[in-house]
Amino acid sequence: MPATLVTRPIFRQFKARFAREISAHVRAGGHALVWESPSKARLVLPVPKKGDDHDLALWSLLDLGKSRWKVIERGTLRGLATTPVPRDCFEVVRHRAERDSIFAGPTRTLGLDCLECGACCKDNLVILEEVDLERFAKARREDLGKAPYTRKKDGQLVLRLLKSKDCRHLASDNKCGIYEIRPDACSTFPMGSECCLFSREEELGLIDGLDERVSVTKKKVKSVTSSVSSSA
Repeated sequence: MPATLVTRPIFRQFKARFAREISAHVRAGGHALVWESPSKARLVLPVPKKGDDHDLALWSLLDLGKSRWKVIERGTLRGLATTPVPRDCFEVVRHRAERDSIFAGPTRTLGLDCLECGACCKDNLVILEEVDLERFAKARREDLGKAPYTRKKDGQLVLRLLKSKDCRHLASDNKCGIYEIRPDACSTFPMGSECCLFSREEELGLIDGLDERVSVTKKKVKSVTSSVSSSA
């Protein structure tokens, strides 16, 4: 199948005093890492669209374990969304900025083919919600909600992975064996999001941008699928 063209935001880092440049970049579709001091940083993003599970600004937050933001009410950045960056995520956001440093402009369009990838179906956490179990039952596949397809983790029902860390439903051709009734967490996972890009880097070594793996020590802050989408 042909690749799908996806336009994603370019991630830039700025010092806080460059408010005009930050505003122009974000209002044109980019994402900004703003350093207020060496030990204090925040993200500035377009306000995530309510009810849009594929919004890339939302997933930029979710990839850092964040699901809340506030809208800036005054000044040059008025009307944009912002949230503090946890200190244990500093290396993650620095890597984003270094990765995107070779691209000009606030956005980038790239082609992605899920059947040539499958990275998001490897070593990820998919929490099953009640709506997923109802979908399985309607398709007369109640077994998909039980062992050996699932297990309990921290009191939640999750998909069980193979020893290889691949999803049990991922075929050798990267097709999903239960595609028509797959969990919501899988169907809402957005192409080109920070979670998508992270999975491609971690699982396949594919970096969309500058390869800084030698100089950047990335903590393995695993992008999750349903655990982050369910917190949104």
